[in-house]
Amino acid sequence: MRKRNRLLTGLLTALALAAPTTAVAADEPAPLAKPAFLAPFECESQWTYSTYPGHGNVLDFVRSDGKTTPGSPVLASAAGTATRHNQPGGGGQYIRIDHGDGWITEYMHLATYEVPDGTQVEQGRLIGTVGSTGNVTGPHLHYEQELNGVHQDIELEGKVLTPYPGEYGEKFITSTNGCDGDPGEPEPPVQKDTALTYDGPATIANGSPAPLSATLKEKESGTPVADREVTLALGANQSCKARTTAEGKATCTIEKVAQPLTDSATVPLKATFAGDEAYKASEATAELKLQYVTGRAYGLSATVPVLVLPVVIAPTPDTGEVRTADAKTTAPPCTQNISALVLTADALCADVTTTTGPSTTTAKSMLTKVSLGLPGLPVVEATGVTATSKSTCEASTGATDLKLTIAGTPVTVPNVPNYSIDLGPTAKLVVNEQLKTPNGLTVNALHLTALGGADVVVASSTSGAHNCA
Repeated sequence: MRKRNRLLTGLLTALALAAPTTAVAADEPAPLAKPAFLAPFECESQWTYSTYPGHGNVLDFVRSDGKTTPGSPVLASAAGTATRHNQPGGGGQYIRIDHGDGWITEYMHLATYEVPDGTQVEQGRLIGTVGSTGNVTGPHLHYEQELNGVHQDIELEGKVLTPYPGEYGEKFITSTNGCDGDPGEPEPPVQKDTALTYDGPATIANGSPAPLSATLKEKESGTPVADREVTLALGANQSCKARTTAEGKATCTIEKVAQPLTDSATVPLKATFAGDEAYKASEATAELKLQYVTGRAYGLSATVPVLVLPVVIAPTPDTGEVRTADAKTTAPPCTQNISALVLTADALCADVTTTTGPSTTTAKSMLTKVSLGLPGLPVVEATGVTATSKSTCEASTGATDLKLTIAGTPVTVPNVPNYSIDLGPTAKLVVNEQLKTPNGLTVNALHLTALGGADVVVASSTSGAHNCA
């Protein structure tokens, strides 16, 4: 009897120990619930989607209902916590929504963020707009669904979209997101203040291209505003347009600048963003310096205080001061002959020629023959006289060409600037005189000075370049 009781007790104990095992198996966690994801677009909009080899288990969407893809609203596929991210070399500006239970959706290449970082969003809440930030070939929405970090076959509007097409236009989806009109439907975007800054070149030149640029940002946060059109207007008659990059920079080029030269040698620049549903308009202004050139050339000038009859010859012929930002030639009529008590000159000419793209000025003065016979000095004669001065923003150069004789004896003149010849204790002759100016160079073929105030300049040319930096 005791033995039989012991056996019964052991059996009951074994059954009691086995009972909890059955209860634990019955309490195993059920599979994680999948949110009822809706298409991440406004109610009744139609989109086509595709992927490509190596892209992964993700889809790219573009509009197929006749409306433009860039700037289209992007809505939350399901409720969750939205965080903002930026990957300039990949996904660009994108939002990641944590739906709980390990489910995540991602919305990449956004033009704008429309919710603050960390916002709790309902299904259908506006979170951004479609753009082309990051590494893309055109505007579209890159969309992903993940479970515990693993990409899942994308299911939207109650339908699994696999197998994915390799081209747009093969499969389509119509969004019902926000169509029920509940509090989670998209809210009208609140326009944000923007700040536009011109950051292109400070100097431009007629006849040359001008690469203009400006940067658009959110005024309060400083976040770049991507995929927006900015107009850059140069003066009153030239402009170009560009869309902002992921960094907010818009760059376009005026292919050939053509602006008038004012007294201040500046040109107004205005950059304008017209604004849209998401952002307020803004503009930036600047005064750009316009490169210009100057020049002057004349054949001869003289002041000789001869006791009997002083000789004073104003610069002849004289182009006068030339100041321009355009291509032109200034050339007064040549003077056939100058004859005074102490000097003679034949066939004197002068001209200043300017070009653009880049800005260049060349001043040249010429005469066929000159003879200087100042009292008490040997006679100086020169033939085939030419003095040239040329200036650009990079450099100024000068040269003199002539044949020289003094007291009937030919003089060999070295090809160097400022070659001085002593004519005695009271006079000096400088050949190929080159005098630097603040913005250029003056070249005098001959410059004779003597005691008593005598001063004769033969073939003078001056050039200069301005607003070079």
